[in-house]
Amino acid sequence: MTTIELYYSDTCQNCHQVRMLLLEVIPKTMKFKEINISYPEGQQRARGLNIMSVPTIAIDGEVVFVGRTSKEELLREIKARES
Repeated sequence: MTTIELYYSDTCQNCHQVRMLLLEVIPKTMKFKEINISYPEGQQRARGLNIMSVPTIAIDGEVVFVGRTSKEELLREIKARES
């Protein structure tokens, strides 16, 4: 099963916007995880992928988007992963 991870911070407005987009477009066949880098566990996971800024979206452990992205870009990447 494909896993989409959103790395975010509570104080990041762009993170909340990206989260809402993800919740809107992720199909039920994919797993969604939110990793808050405000906590040590989230920081450790982010370091493992060399994530330096948020929001960051990783799909199956591969960083795909850093920063804000559009709904169209998200859909295009998700459809490519479904194939």
